[in-house]
Amino acid sequence: MNQQNTLQQIRIGILGMTVVFLVIAFPVFADFKFGTPKNCGPTVNTAFAEGTPSISGNGLTLYFGDAPWKPVPGGHGGVDIRIATRIALDQPWDSVTNPGSPLNTPHSDGSPNISFDGLSLFFSSDRPGGRGDMDLWVSTRPSLNSTWNAPVNLGATVNSSHFEAMPCISNDGLALYFYSSGRPDGLGSGDLWVTRRSSPSETWGPPENLGPNINSPEDDGWPCLLADGLTLIFNSNRPGGLGSYDLHASTRATADEQWRPSFNLGKAVNSPDNDGAPSVSADGQCLLLHSARPGGQGDLDLWQTPIVPVVDFNNDDQVDAKDLCILVNHWHSSDPLCDIGPTPWGDGIVDFQDLKVLSEYLEAGFGRIAHWKLDETEGDVAYDSIGLDNANVHGEAAWRPDAGAVDGALELDGVDDYIAPMLILNPMDRPFRIIAWVKGGAPGQVIASQTADEFRPGSAYLAADPDNGTLLTGMMLSNMPLDSDVAITDDEWHEVGFEWDGERRHLMVNDEEVAVDEVTLPALDYTGYLNIGTGPDTEPGSFWSGLIDDVRVYEKGGGSQ
Repeated sequence: MNQQNTLQQIRIGILGMTVVFLVIAFPVFADFKFGTPKNCGPTVNTAFAEGTPSISGNGLTLYFGDAPWKPVPGGHGGVDIRIATRIALDQPWDSVTNPGSPLNTPHSDGSPNISFDGLSLFFSSDRPGGRGDMDLWVSTRPSLNSTWNAPVNLGATVNSSHFEAMPCISNDGLALYFYSSGRPDGLGSGDLWVTRRSSPSETWGPPENLGPNINSPEDDGWPCLLADGLTLIFNSNRPGGLGSYDLHASTRATADEQWRPSFNLGKAVNSPDNDGAPSVSADGQCLLLHSARPGGQGDLDLWQTPIVPVVDFNNDDQVDAKDLCILVNHWHSSDPLCDIGPTPWGDGIVDFQDLKVLSEYLEAGFGRIAHWKLDETEGDVAYDSIGLDNANVHGEAAWRPDAGAVDGALELDGVDDYIAPMLILNPMDRPFRIIAWVKGGAPGQVIASQTADEFRPGSAYLAADPDNGTLLTGMMLSNMPLDSDVAITDDEWHEVGFEWDGERRHLMVNDEEVAVDEVTLPALDYTGYLNIGTGPDTEPGSFWSGLIDDVRVYEKGGGSQ
């Protein structure tokens, strides 16, 4: 099979990563990686306690609740349901509202779970009209633009005189997983149960305990059933965990089979603190949870982490033709190693879906790990559209939504404007590439650089030669810069790029290589952060005066194209 021809025929995009991963090998599905969880930010989180996230099927609405020990002030009761929204999947959560009545009451209303179609909201409440301590309720609406109807108690078949909460509805709406404590036929202090119905118009059947492969003698709660119904993630305080509560998971081959013995998801998502209430997006590419780990806004916060498949099948730190051969050798098998598509969980068979995913990693061996489109219209944050490396915008930079090479751009004043993502590119780790569109600038000004660290001074990845404004790099060897003969300060748009292939530096202008080292260079150890639009020390004269657009960072074996 001709690899290049295959790549030309197959092109799709997948989620990028910028973090170090821990690989989790599920018994049936593709191996996948969790990124380091990142806080959902101050729009969602406060100095109080937020928890129990549930993300809508389209990924644009996030339902969550207060924690009873430190609820957000100004609500309707002891615990309230809250709703965050965003305009696109690559945008941050931009507003949080309290929906008020009829969802919230003067009593405790929480642990919301939204159905896949967005028309049913299950939650727990101790409002009047219930059957016991805390009951499961559901509110419906005829359309996404309609208001919520008065909630209905799920009735005595599901609810008991004990504590029922933490509902999770399956994508088909026919199975409802939930938590209950105090039932006489439970296995621990709190167990996970499931109730089923034959159609959405039928009543719920008697709850069934999920059994000893899921439940322990301890407290097991907050179930999250993935879209395909074959993976269950939950939290537990059973012995052997990293913190007071950890996330665990179990899988099954089909929806008719029993759950396999569960396992701890490990330190990729768990911390020494309280981690729980998992919610996975419908596309399986993002895990949300609540956590009390350090670095949050308050007592308990909402966090999120990307999920991507493992495509380096032979574990040699490269995604190349060897991995393609391994996939072809497992064609039409159920081998979980190569079952990577649809991302990130696979579908039980190695086929064209898996080849499409692998092809994105194969092309040039580089995968995109960060992408600042710079298409915002206001604010002091430049958002990473594929990862979680949002960047701070310093100075009085002006957003130009209609002036970019690719949609919008950011105009820097050449005095003190620059962009500062918390991203480290270390040549000792792996090859990488930086690409940006620029217009304007002047000789001596810098497009991208790396700040100094305790071991080495900073250096410029992409800059304009101080003498004639041609593209150069001083990265790794500032006393031996690599210069081109192509001017980039002529007030025209140029796509400029720097690449370190592990041995040599390369410079690109408008998708053509314009300079490369003639000799092999040492890969020096750098651990400084990336700067965009200024030199490594934000020194006067290094600030870019002009437009910067569409900054992308790639790594060998990284995320998407």
